[in-house]
Amino acid sequence: MRQVTDQYTKTAHTRPPAKLNLFLELLARRPDGFHEIDTVMIPIDWCDELQLQRIPDNRIELQVEWLPSLQIVAQRLGVEPESPTGRNLLAIPSDESNLVHRALTAFRNAFEIKDGFCCQLGKQIPAGAGLGGASSDAASALLCAARLCDIAADNPQLNELAAQIGSDVPFFLGMGGTEPIDGARATGRGEQIKAIELGKKLDCVVVFPAVCLSTAAVYANSQVPSNPRDAADLLNRLQDPKTTDLGSAMLNRLTDPAKKLAPQIAEILESLWHDELRTCQLTGSGSACFAISTSWGEAKRAASKLRARLEPGGFVMATQSTQVPAKIDVS
Repeated sequence: MRQVTDQYTKTAHTRPPAKLNLFLELLARRPDGFHEIDTVMIPIDWCDELQLQRIPDNRIELQVEWLPSLQIVAQRLGVEPESPTGRNLLAIPSDESNLVHRALTAFRNAFEIKDGFCCQLGKQIPAGAGLGGASSDAASALLCAARLCDIAADNPQLNELAAQIGSDVPFFLGMGGTEPIDGARATGRGEQIKAIELGKKLDCVVVFPAVCLSTAAVYANSQVPSNPRDAADLLNRLQDPKTTDLGSAMLNRLTDPAKKLAPQIAEILESLWHDELRTCQLTGSGSACFAISTSWGEAKRAASKLRARLEPGGFVMATQSTQVPAKIDVS
């Protein structure tokens, strides 16, 4: 067994970010049930909060809560926490079904860590939204555990573990090491990552319509096009700091199946369009939608107008692009 050297009093703190898919194309259906995809993702500064400590016990202890509180989040979503709809939106498991728990268990097994971990997870990113919150939390848990156990962030086993846990998890690790990236083009089932650079920060408005969508259900209702589009045009535009129009180069092939499962998505996209946020689309498999604004001030003004119309009954957030992996502080 590996002997760790950090004291049990040390705590790793980080803020796992959400992500947006600026481009998502289906290339083929794989024999293992997944799809070959081509996607361009950026992290945004809508973040969860994660703290991790080592403990001498041979177990994983995971505590999960909504921030700033369950009651405030439920009020914004327009649900009662204990209603069936409220439980569907707000019940976050703390057992082995949580990706953070799975990540820490896999980490202990892979590196033969005999000590346990205690993790406090503060949720702000909604589940079933296509924002990658659970995957981001899992990636941050792996990196925090590595930091506390004196394992290099560029250890290739971390990427292997991430790919086993979920298709989006490797993205949130960045490219390994500590050098952050602006975003990535991901292929395979999403686990093959190539870093991209943005010519400038992107200012976005994100709307979550208080509906959780199953990724598996959305993909099951999707169709692989006979002539898939390529992300090259979008990547070229993203690198140009003067580019203001990304809309015609953006794509999400999962939009139609997601709309069939959640008609609210069409209404959200129409609301964004009518507020002159024309560069708008679904992120991931939904249900969240986003628009790219012309400036940070315009994003905040648009979010305020949409919030007045749509809340309670969903989340409306003005956000900016950021970088992955998330910074880790140890105290």
